[in-house]
Amino acid sequence: MNPAPWEGAPPPERAAEHMVQALQHLTPEQIAVFAGMVGVGVAGFFAALWLCTRLQRQYPGGLMEWLFVLRWPIGSMLFYTSLNKGLDVLTTLPKWFWPLKQGFYHLVVIIVAVGASIRSADLLVGALRKRFFAEELATDTEVHKVMTRIFRGIVLFVAAVIILDNLGVRVLGLITAAGFLGGALALASKETLANVLGYFEILADRIFRTGDRVAFEKYDGFVRERGLRSIRLEALSGEILTIPNTQLVNYPVRRLTSNEGLSLLSVEVGFLYDYDRPTLEKAIQAVCSALEKKFAGGEPVGRFVEFGESAQKIRFTLRTPYRNGTEFMRDITTAHLVVREACDQAGLKFAFPTRTVEIQQSKPAST
Repeated sequence: MNPAPWEGAPPPERAAEHMVQALQHLTPEQIAVFAGMVGVGVAGFFAALWLCTRLQRQYPGGLMEWLFVLRWPIGSMLFYTSLNKGLDVLTTLPKWFWPLKQGFYHLVVIIVAVGASIRSADLLVGALRKRFFAEELATDTEVHKVMTRIFRGIVLFVAAVIILDNLGVRVLGLITAAGFLGGALALASKETLANVLGYFEILADRIFRTGDRVAFEKYDGFVRERGLRSIRLEALSGEILTIPNTQLVNYPVRRLTSNEGLSLLSVEVGFLYDYDRPTLEKAIQAVCSALEKKFAGGEPVGRFVEFGESAQKIRFTLRTPYRNGTEFMRDITTAHLVVREACDQAGLKFAFPTRTVEIQQSKPAST
């Protein structure tokens, strides 16, 4: 543990008195050199801002983008270094001042380094994602956001430990106490930890992306946000639902949106049992042609589903770029009308629900 930088300093009132006496003994040359160093620091600060901005505009991307992000830390470091060197000229200052000055200069360096790391987090996380992650995760903005927050949290924790150590605080005891407290909180919030782990399982398995339509259990809607604890799901009816990540991991999830951003639509119809195979094949072809004409690129497909109680059921599926419940209702309505129109033009009839009831009449009792 480092000693606190102010341990050798006198009480504040005596320290102020010592400083006033020391400043009275400064020579004009010392004052001039100190003022010059401060001026150099100020000039260096604004020069760093101007130069980094200009380089980024002339040569965007790469190293210049990183320098532009670090323009404030670079300028601040130039200023504080010049100020520190300027104070070294003031040799008449009290002896207790120099350890204090050096200690606080170290703290300033740590704070500037932390600021530089936090400002560089976006670029560093982006580079790591492109280097080590698959293409889908490397371009996922929410993954980038979460990783950036984690990186910044780690930087702040390490910086806090270093700063406290430089201030003479017993860091080991604090870390031990924090460890016990963290263990107690972990036991008390098992569900929260399970949801956090569920978030990373969703990413690892690539179950869905933000904007996809998913369906599981009784839920069906569009993923609007993926968080560490839960997701925001916009139901087809418009409600925003908050669903814990553990539910998405523990139950089967149907992803209804393709990698190209097209979501699934389905229309199910029941044809008469009088229709033979050639007639049904003709019906499927006619409906698919009408859907393809209306929804270009939807790749409609007709599939036989089952022999129902009163009809031969055919399901037509296609994909369209709907993004919310309103657009879904618009496209599903249009698709149903197109199917109805194509069947009418082809002379095809839908089966009505029927039920066969066998009535048994009891024999009259003999006399």
